[in-house]
Amino acid sequence: MKLKNLLLGEATSTHGSGPIDGKSKTNAKNWVLGKINKHTKGFYSDQYWTPIHAIWKDFDALRINWHMTESHYESEMITFSDGGRHSVPIRKIWSFEIDFLNNIGKDGKAAKIHGRITAAGAGSVEDPLDRYDVTVTLS
Repeated sequence: MKLKNLLLGEATSTHGSGPIDGKSKTNAKNWVLGKINKHTKGFYSDQYWTPIHAIWKDFDALRINWHMTESHYESEMITFSDGGRHSVPIRKIWSFEIDFLNNIGKDGKAAKIHGRITAAGAGSVEDPLDRYDVTVTLS
């Protein structure tokens, strides 16, 4: 939106109201990853998914139009030394979507980024999620 149009009251578009509105999908994904990349460094050891909640808080603080679509654990069967078998969660996955207006056309076109956060277990065999690392993928 041009400053001249805004001052003259000729602005009719809400284009640019979000931080990634007006960007290409690739640029929008890179911008989002740049803002949350700090939460994917190193290993975490807590029961509250602290880096995941920090990502959601960052999305809200940055005024990103997002919503979670799913979260679930993935498990694996392990065999203990006594011969017993047990299903143990080895990762938790959160899926989400980000809505924005891309840079196609005069006022942009509604677009969507699909995201996936994975907290993969890096702890012991008995409790893989005692320690975990975080990865984020956007498509």
